[in-house]
Amino acid sequence: MENKCEYKCVNCGKAAGALYKTYGPSVLKLTKCENCKGIVDKYLEYDPVIVMIDLVLMSKEAQRHIIYNTDFKLYWKLFIILIMLETFGVWRNDSLLNIVINTVCDIQNNNTVNTTYLNLSYKFDLPEPWRTDCRGWVHRENHDVDLFIWEKDFYIQCISTFTGIVVFISTVHILMSLMKICTVQSDVSITRVLKAFSLANMSLLFTLPMLVWGTADTPPETRAIHYLLVFLYSFVVFYNAFIVLYESPKILTLLVLAASSIAKYQATFHVTPFIRRLLS
Repeated sequence: MENKCEYKCVNCGKAAGALYKTYGPSVLKLTKCENCKGIVDKYLEYDPVIVMIDLVLMSKEAQRHIIYNTDFKLYWKLFIILIMLETFGVWRNDSLLNIVINTVCDIQNNNTVNTTYLNLSYKFDLPEPWRTDCRGWVHRENHDVDLFIWEKDFYIQCISTFTGIVVFISTVHILMSLMKICTVQSDVSITRVLKAFSLANMSLLFTLPMLVWGTADTPPETRAIHYLLVFLYSFVVFYNAFIVLYESPKILTLLVLAASSIAKYQATFHVTPFIRRLLS
């Protein structure tokens, strides 16, 4: 197998020149890693279902297999589908971001009662610019259902969500690149960054049970716990994926991921009301 790209040993992460050697039309032998002496990529002989199960179990070996040793060309389709899913949750006012915004901003209307508003005794004292953006998240009560207005709001939220994702990816990549002195790998292509992001962002699929089967009778605390657990799981998946991608120290990856997540949700929070005011 020609070394058209840099392969990685799924066990230790060291570079490998080939994944297997061919000895005939139907005879091949998996290459052994010169560093750890193990098989460079055992997943070449595994069924894709096994690979998916290991990905769900947050296996770094499975993540290395997909990011470095496979010709994963459909990542951009997965990227778009997951953006649509995240947008749908926020647009429907049924996500962890909505729960936080509605609770902190004290937003209560027919779209939030018994769904995404947590009734806390503590009232948050926000600065005026933040209170202005909070008002931009309030859905207007409209007794005459205007499908165009709802559709336009979906597109607005899609732009806002995409902006947040761009901020997240850019923040991670820029900070990791600036701190590459602390990392083993100094050059990571943007294509691999998008592959790693799409792969890790598949954890959003765990929000579907609440989005599909959640009703107005579902307690807001139940929704909050469900989405919080999904967020924590997603955080760990991204943490593992970025360690695999950038081969950076654990504490550095943790700090960069935390800062990037904050930047993402800050961008989404401020961009949505800005676009709504711009188009109103």
